[in-house]
Amino acid sequence: MSLLEQIQKDYIEAMKAKDTIKKSALNYILAQIKNKKIELQKELEDVDIVKILKKEIKAIWETIWFLEKTDKKEELEEEKAKKLLLEFYLPQCKSEQETKAIIEWLMSELGITELAKQRGLVMKEIKARYGEEVDWSIANWVINSML
Repeated sequence: MSLLEQIQKDYIEAMKAKDTIKKSALNYILAQIKNKKIELQKELEDVDIVKILKKEIKAIWETIWFLEKTDKKEELEEEKAKKLLLEFYLPQCKSEQETKAIIEWLMSELGITELAKQRGLVMKEIKARYGEEVDWSIANWVINSML
């Protein structure tokens, strides 16, 4: 089952269950997917949908950050629930240990001895070989700890 099919199925279930938060979050994502499909004039793949999800999660993080400075506790909890819901659809990223092992393996394969000078090459190879499987903040943190 594709990611789009899963989101559509979950949206229908949320409507039947009258889960307003889940329904509104998934409805918004489905609208964003439809808009992107029209913009690109092609069917979207799971990778494209993951990018849409990540963009929306980032926007929700900004909303959460803003709401934490106010007394709007109910809206804050709603945004946190939306974030958790959307994160469910993201592919599982490599752990810190797996990321470190990947970086060490790439360094030996590419013959990198000075990570500080060749950091960009390592990041480029990680992106080319692992794409969305690696969380870039974790990769960046691991590389900084290895310097």
